[in-house]
Amino acid sequence: MTPDFLAIDVGNTNVTIGVMAGTNLTKLLNIPSTRGEGSEIADLASTELSRIEGIAKCEAAIASVNPKGAERAVRLCERLLGKKPCILGLDRPVPIGNRALKPEQVGMDRLVNALAAFRRAKGAAIVLDFGTALTFDVVDNRGDYLGGVITPGIGLAMRALSDNTALLPLVKPQGKPDPIGRDTESAINSGVYYGYIGLARNIIQELSANFPARPKIYVTGGDGEYLASGIGMVDEVVPALTLEGIRLAYFG
Repeated sequence: MTPDFLAIDVGNTNVTIGVMAGTNLTKLLNIPSTRGEGSEIADLASTELSRIEGIAKCEAAIASVNPKGAERAVRLCERLLGKKPCILGLDRPVPIGNRALKPEQVGMDRLVNALAAFRRAKGAAIVLDFGTALTFDVVDNRGDYLGGVITPGIGLAMRALSDNTALLPLVKPQGKPDPIGRDTESAINSGVYYGYIGLARNIIQELSANFPARPKIYVTGGDGEYLASGIGMVDEVVPALTLEGIRLAYFG
């Protein structure tokens, strides 16, 4: 399929580039946001993407929570496509009502997630996005973004535990652990896994209490699949939900 769109999600940790043909995601590329001085990132991505037939004719849009990462993504598009991409929130608003008390503070990733979730649910929805931060975003039955919850993400919590203690190691999450940790690493894994499951369940319940019926629950982000089955309230895991929302925001 010939691609027609680049959806670029610039996060705090990664730049995620989705090559899309219509609504189909044909290629996904993840690059660390902080690697090198930007030119190295652009070189790596540009070389990989330039091999795709028809890529130069694509439209492109960026949702960013990382200004430096956004600059790198813009340069990449200029090199690859010969034009500047659309930056959501600056060049084009996300087509969703924003009822947050301070709308200007809401990240573009959260708005496009809410947009994509509402289009899928055709009604109220809650999105859990497991990134550097774990965010919960709420959209009502009219399709308006209401607000949500922000907590430290799993990786950030694990690094904080390691960085701020003398002897605790940095541990990588490894599937569903035994609740009773039998050594330090397994105890950390157990604490993170069951702690975040409990956190997610409780926040979902508190947010859902604002609606007459429980909203649809969507999970996305790097650690989403790791925890979704344990949470047990999830209607759908959508790894590319943010990219889906970027396309919806661009084309309307």
